[in-house]
Amino acid sequence: MKVLLITALLFFGFNPMQDTEVVFKGEWKRESRWTTFEGDWKIVKKEGQLIVEMGDNFEAKKAPDLQIFLSKAPLDDISGKNATKKGSPVLVAKLDSYKGKASYVIPEGINLADYQTIIVHCVEYSKLWGGSALK
Repeated sequence: MKVLLITALLFFGFNPMQDTEVVFKGEWKRESRWTTFEGDWKIVKKEGQLIVEMGDNFEAKKAPDLQIFLSKAPLDDISGKNATKKGSPVLVAKLDSYKGKASYVIPEGINLADYQTIIVHCVEYSKLWGGSALK
């Protein structure tokens, strides 16, 4: 019965992976040698939403207030002191997982073409964990 259902869905053009498009992907660049911050990330478009997805190999040292931002500034121009000001950053989400796969929905109305960088920043202590260019 399952084989028949799957065959029928594929025959009529249903493909659950078809709705997912990788828009950007990269590896995190650690800002400080005193923190753990590494792994892959990607931004996908899925069912009309933009989503930041952390890879299986993602790992970050825990901090009280790590948040993901998109910034219009290049990574080399961003520091812990200016991360929430430089490049008109927009908050994506608070990081709630420090290891492995996790997904964060980018707020509606964000045009990724306007942004150069994705960063993770500890807002409470003004400490940039790191980031990556959007490419």
